[in-house]
Amino acid sequence: MSHQRRNDTATAPCDDGLASARQALLVGLFTLAGAVWLAGPGCSAQSGDPSPEETSADAAGTAAPATTSPSARAPREDFEPDPPGQWLALDLHVHAWGASNDAGPDSTPARIAEVARERGLFAVVLQDHSNSTGSDPFTLEEDPALYNQGPEFVHWDEAARLSVPGEFLLVSGNELSPRDEGNDPVGHIGCIPRTLGSFDTDSPFVDRPRGSVTGGEALAQALDRGCFAIVNHPYAVAAWIAYDWSSFAYDALEIWNGMLTTLDLQGRDAWRCDLLAGRQVTPVAASDNHRIEDPPPGTLFDPALGWPSTAVFSAEPSWEGVITALESGYVTLFEGESRLFLDGYDEGRWRAEGAETRFLRVRGHLDAESRRPAELRVTRAFACDDPRPDVAPPPTVSEEVLLEQTIAQGEDFDIALPIAGEPGVYSATLLSRRPSPIDGPRHAAMSRGLVIAAER
Repeated sequence: MSHQRRNDTATAPCDDGLASARQALLVGLFTLAGAVWLAGPGCSAQSGDPSPEETSADAAGTAAPATTSPSARAPREDFEPDPPGQWLALDLHVHAWGASNDAGPDSTPARIAEVARERGLFAVVLQDHSNSTGSDPFTLEEDPALYNQGPEFVHWDEAARLSVPGEFLLVSGNELSPRDEGNDPVGHIGCIPRTLGSFDTDSPFVDRPRGSVTGGEALAQALDRGCFAIVNHPYAVAAWIAYDWSSFAYDALEIWNGMLTTLDLQGRDAWRCDLLAGRQVTPVAASDNHRIEDPPPGTLFDPALGWPSTAVFSAEPSWEGVITALESGYVTLFEGESRLFLDGYDEGRWRAEGAETRFLRVRGHLDAESRRPAELRVTRAFACDDPRPDVAPPPTVSEEVLLEQTIAQGEDFDIALPIAGEPGVYSATLLSRRPSPIDGPRHAAMSRGLVIAAER
């Protein structure tokens, strides 16, 4: 079974008219009818709704763009209001005891669910390793007699029992983990089940013997299974878990894994190169947590649950809404209370992404707990020197800096940036300092990418 990615125009952060800058900009924990998820004030379907002419809800669960022709709409004095919906915070890459051989014994599904809810996450995906130890999660020694036998979705039933529809979802996924005979890159592929109903949890994945499965072949297995397929940590400290770039058919790149380092920025450049090449690829951030009791913000080798997270915008708190939003690419990546949203508008200040975009609106917040101010940086990537499928060196992006502005701890911002509509990939970062190969800033945030394609 193969999947064709959606090309929907994405929705935007909620806006109640900006009557209160703090309330309109800081995306916090919002409680409604006992449900806790990441949302901005005015984000529920009951408040702040645009008129039916401005937006409609599509069948898949996210707000759809207006169908009115831009030329038929009168210019606005302010930006078009945000559609109804809420931001749902996710950790898409977590390991659990009893399924991953390198997870701590405290990392039971029940404890993971408990901590996730305390930290305001709407969903956690358990990406436990495939047959990398011969289907024995309690030993580091591989047994060839047990290769490629499964089970692959060890905690599927327990995850379902720990989920509360509309409030919190624990999902059992998989991290396909083939290995080279030496230490050359192959890749880890995150399998995020697209549906929690008819998904095949019985069939094993094939990832052994060593050297017999490429990263691209593991990716193909995930796609055939019906997964939203993520290339995890495409560039990594351990070369053998980095990706071999033998296929570009992935749905997403994990451009931020645990503590932000220069390796993550290389993944971010690879993602921007994908967008420049016309591929629709979603950026995601995830903790890769293996020990649930590690406190925030975590360290390089012991990341904390939810540090970092990916948030998606959905009209309703559901797994269907999460998958649809991931497919659309309308995400924001962050740690703590920092946030960074990027939206496009035409010259009449109506929502528009593409050749008609004439304004970028950059909104967000820097966590008050950040140790130092951060630099908000908005760029347009316009060219890429991309050696892939060679695994080294990483891609190099040519970019134009559109904005550099210092943001203080605890500061909200809402910046309108005029642009000429030049082709490229527009994106933003909020970093308190530049990362190194083994260390990086905390309370950072990254935006999605807004693409203006070159005329053909």
